[in-house]
Amino acid sequence: MRSVIYLADLTHTGPVISSNVHPLAAGLVGAYVVERCPNRIEVELFKYPQDLSAAMARRRPRLVGFSNYSWTCNLSYEYARQIKHAYPEIVIVFGGPNYGLREQEMLAFWQRYPLIDFYLVKEGELPMVELLHGLEDCGYDPAALKRSGRSLPNCHYQWQGTLVTGEILPRLTELEQLPSPYLMGLMDKFFDGVLSPMIHTTRGCPFTCTFCSEGATYYNKVAQRVGIAEELDYIAQRVGSVPDLYLTDANFGMYQQDREKAKIISSIQQRYGWPKRLVVSTGKNQKERVIEVASMLNGSLNVAASLQSTDPTVLQNIQRANISLDALNVMAKQTTETGADTYTELILGLPGDSKQAHTKSLRDVVEADLGIVRMYQLIMLPQTELNTPETRQRYAMKTRFRIMPRSFGRYDLLGKAILAVESEEICVENSTLTFEDYLECRELNLTVEILHNGRVFVELQGLCKWLGCSWFDFLLRVHQQRRSSHEALRRFYETFREETTKRLWATREELEGYVSQHLDELLGHEESTNEMATSKAIAFFQLQGTLHDVLFEEMTALLNERGCLDEVMGVYIRELRDYSQCRKARLTEGREYHGRFHFDFPGIGEHHYAVDPRDYFLEGRTVELRFCHSARQREMIQGYLRQYGNTLDGMGRILMRVWPTTRLFREVLCQEEHALAAA
Repeated sequence: MRSVIYLADLTHTGPVISSNVHPLAAGLVGAYVVERCPNRIEVELFKYPQDLSAAMARRRPRLVGFSNYSWTCNLSYEYARQIKHAYPEIVIVFGGPNYGLREQEMLAFWQRYPLIDFYLVKEGELPMVELLHGLEDCGYDPAALKRSGRSLPNCHYQWQGTLVTGEILPRLTELEQLPSPYLMGLMDKFFDGVLSPMIHTTRGCPFTCTFCSEGATYYNKVAQRVGIAEELDYIAQRVGSVPDLYLTDANFGMYQQDREKAKIISSIQQRYGWPKRLVVSTGKNQKERVIEVASMLNGSLNVAASLQSTDPTVLQNIQRANISLDALNVMAKQTTETGADTYTELILGLPGDSKQAHTKSLRDVVEADLGIVRMYQLIMLPQTELNTPETRQRYAMKTRFRIMPRSFGRYDLLGKAILAVESEEICVENSTLTFEDYLECRELNLTVEILHNGRVFVELQGLCKWLGCSWFDFLLRVHQQRRSSHEALRRFYETFREETTKRLWATREELEGYVSQHLDELLGHEESTNEMATSKAIAFFQLQGTLHDVLFEEMTALLNERGCLDEVMGVYIRELRDYSQCRKARLTEGREYHGRFHFDFPGIGEHHYAVDPRDYFLEGRTVELRFCHSARQREMIQGYLRQYGNTLDGMGRILMRVWPTTRLFREVLCQEEHALAAA
């Protein structure tokens, strides 16, 4: 008789689904167990808490394993707590990066989560098999196995107050030999039109960044996996309307093998029209190769320049080296020519960061014409050098706790109600960054998010380029008047600042106490606990007219200052505003718009609006334009709406995930030309 084990990579489903990807890590462990323990072990995988609750009511497993990430840790533990309360004999196993690097961190983890029987560290496939062998020898009695003092590879457990740690196995180098959970049918239940498939093509990262859990020496050698064709074909036949494919690769495109992988993905795209977007971190070096790989993928891959900061002191403090700003400019230009876009990541609050340094980093990446700037806060992640007491003290780092976006909810297991919330500790102040400056930087980040990211106002960005004016300087002009130019905009920024401030707690316990008292209120809001995403959705879907008023008034003032505001240019600015809104208004409603214009806007758009508009003035005539979504766009938008919903939270997630946002904008079709009547 086969022993049943459940492996869960849970996601919160409170207000919305928090983690909308297939449970790949649990699937890889499960597939390896099934292959190595034929006819002895039956594995079932879980993503949704409700699914695991239903399975626990149907039949009792011998073991339940949980993938442990920061966005699911407390949810998993509350499930483990209730399972242990109802069935003490069931073995509880956790594994994943949300654990600890030093013994002090590990002991703190075990003190907080004492009902866990075993923790698997580093890679989990072979250690899980070894743990199962040990449990089989003891009749699945976890206490007996612990009492024996048996050392298990990559496995930690506590016995009578002592932390027992097994040897660390060498990492797997032959990834091609790992069985595919997709091809074994273990992932079939997750093709539900909501979750996005995820596959692995490499493991490891050669870089040693102190803020990243993969910066440890253990992960520095990269293992490759190229044979993905059969797996992708299997997925493409079942994925339905879900547009995205996720790759768990820290540096895609940087290696020679990535060309072959790109050929396979491109072939799948040609046969199935999927994936429409590839979600993966691209290589930090070998940008020419990365761009070549991007050019093979039909515009579905955006190229990253993950900088974190451009300040030399900050980079030295985090053991980071970036490519030059000149190289960034070249990369952005070459990537645009492939039909893809570029993005970068900046982290606010790194050691040595300041308001001036962060603003300079923003200027550098915006002026390098990187289309998306992902602006993160410094999270004190377990298993990172930045999270050590020594680093915290050296840089006088002050932290607060915040609710992890969308990661809370109420669930039912075995007749008992479960409340769980995930939190993360972020740095809001250090020896060179005051809390007030932190808030100022967050507001500037919001301005970049709503006005720059995704090339939302590419029309004005192009006009700035033609004028020889810095686009970032133009953004700063607007930003500096955010509380004086328009009442709605003032309220918008005040709300953002208030929400940012009030959702910071001194301790994890204070945060959890607040959520327990206000859970119904939090679940009832359509806004996200991610202030940036919610604010972007409000700006885009509720303040579109206000933003156009403010931006085009500021551009009119700039043109006047430069002596360029003649009669034709005045008409251009007015019509460009209408043209811009026709492309962007009410994007999810399937509406069409029509307009009559004195300029060849499609021709101007071919040059990214960086031309003298007077050269495209239609002397003595106008053109009627039709603004509508293509069938491909409608399919993409409906796919995202099915995944994320049409609440402010859902719309914010869509805006954050579709890169560039211009992919959502209506296409422009010429209807007919009209001659102007003689005066």
